[in-house]
Amino acid sequence: MAISFYEKGELTSGFHGWRVVATIRGKRYQKYFSLKRPNTRITQELWYQYQETRAKYYEARYMARSAALQYLDFIGKDHPTTLPCRGVGFQGITLGIGSGKSAAQETCYFSVNKRGAATKFYIDERASLSQAWEQAVKHWGEAFDIRPKDIAKKLEQVPSPDQFKSLRKQLNDHEGCDYQASVLHHVYAEQRSQLEKHRAKKTTRGKLNEDDLLAMYANLERQVSEFQN
Repeated sequence: MAISFYEKGELTSGFHGWRVVATIRGKRYQKYFSLKRPNTRITQELWYQYQETRAKYYEARYMARSAALQYLDFIGKDHPTTLPCRGVGFQGITLGIGSGKSAAQETCYFSVNKRGAATKFYIDERASLSQAWEQAVKHWGEAFDIRPKDIAKKLEQVPSPDQFKSLRKQLNDHEGCDYQASVLHHVYAEQRSQLEKHRAKKTTRGKLNEDDLLAMYANLERQVSEFQN
């Protein structure tokens, strides 16, 4: 984005006035605002002010359009430099596997990346996949000044556990890592819980409807199964 002023005689073309140039999504836009009056009835001072105002208006217009499109790109698609299997469909949050200050053991996490500094939200015994996602998205919203309605939409788009499964495969097969399947344990915890509740509800023929009772039944059934084995 640039606005330039050329004095009379400065350019060989004879143009003098303002030039506004902008590049938006790779496309170049430019407009010229000449100080050559269309007729002598308009004073030079008035024409100067008019053309200067128009030039500044178009500069502001290009800047606003560029900012709006950058925002839409930010919340609507992965950054071009996002590594394979890390993206979540928008910029500022990526998937990861590893350990850190908040996680002694290797586990899966969401990373909110702001100016080279990453804040990680681990998926472990303290935070499920959906809970870690909620924490990450809310932090992302604050860090990048995201509109509340866009934060609300992203909160509903919890990544699938299979995305971490694909990331583990990518890291092990192509990036020299050796993560065991156990790193995915907590990622699939909610899915396992739902399956157990569904099985418990089916076993009890729907007599137990409360989540807590179904969870208790599923837990007891699992403990009995483990004891028998």
